[in-house]
Amino acid sequence: MLKRSKITHPSKKVICSGNEPIFTYIKPNNNDKLSDMSGLDLQELIWHIENYYLELRKTLGFDNMITFGLELEFEKAITNRICEKLDQYFHHSSWILKYDSSLDNGAEINSPVLKDNNTTWKDLTKVCEIVSENARIGENSGGHIHIGTQVIGDKSESWLNFIKFWSVYENIIYRFAYGEYLVGRPSIQRYAAPVTKDFWQDYIDLKNGNHSIESIIDTISYQKYRAVNFRNVSSTNAFKQRNTIEFRCPNGSLNPIIWQNNVNLFVNLLLYARSTTFDDDIVTRRHEINQDKYSGLSDYNELYLEQALELCDMLFTNNFDKVYFLRQYLKSFQIGTKILEKPKEFTKK
Repeated sequence: MLKRSKITHPSKKVICSGNEPIFTYIKPNNNDKLSDMSGLDLQELIWHIENYYLELRKTLGFDNMITFGLELEFEKAITNRICEKLDQYFHHSSWILKYDSSLDNGAEINSPVLKDNNTTWKDLTKVCEIVSENARIGENSGGHIHIGTQVIGDKSESWLNFIKFWSVYENIIYRFAYGEYLVGRPSIQRYAAPVTKDFWQDYIDLKNGNHSIESIIDTISYQKYRAVNFRNVSSTNAFKQRNTIEFRCPNGSLNPIIWQNNVNLFVNLLLYARSTTFDDDIVTRRHEINQDKYSGLSDYNELYLEQALELCDMLFTNNFDKVYFLRQYLKSFQIGTKILEKPKEFTKK
């Protein structure tokens, strides 16, 4: 096996048995630069990833300052049973059931403000279990994630980094966010429209001036029904946990592993945008490569391995997170065309 270069910014420690074959090939707590791999090395890595099944982690290793909230949408809901089960388990829970008229006999559950701890993921698992017994994911169900704005902070540069990064890597993010499905829900264009061109134009318009954080937020928060919604953001709220950025592109899911993996991606996106390791040169070069490459959402169903490895190396600081990202993104290299079409199973029961 060829010697791989390592990324030097600090890695968080992860909990992993290390006994799985992939983590004897690459060490889970290392931060190898996977985008440098090629040939047989890369083939072996992909083989290991495709034979690894994701499981729910006790925690993602985030700092206590990181907060998030979840919106689980579903259809054919027996709402009285769901309410009863939620009350039995949570005793007047702050996981709130609401009706959703945009879905077929639809409803959604809104979580309280959550933090990355064992209780959060146990509670989410129970909610998914309750809903699975009394509803199903429909073809237009979404899985929205809110993350407190304190994660990205109040520096203009961080917000500009974020919209630039998203505009360049949106095709990778969408395929990943389809979760256990191969394509996006039919209503995604209406309720979570791609923003790659808008964000790039916003970035160009804003980068050359000394714009305040208020000006940046005003520019990017003009519409709710996009992949990323900034309508809940207010700079006057001092970037608190209930002041959130909403990620609307994920498909609905009743699999807590998918939810946890999605949270991990979006939190790391915001953390990277504010970090001193943000690599503007790589992002700019990728924009030049991708420019005018995508004609529509159908292109987001395709695989772009080189670009995904590049994103992976920038966002994640350990091999464990990288494997979890790549497993959900690659989806056994299957390309979908049908609504609710699933790839080969990649999470543990």
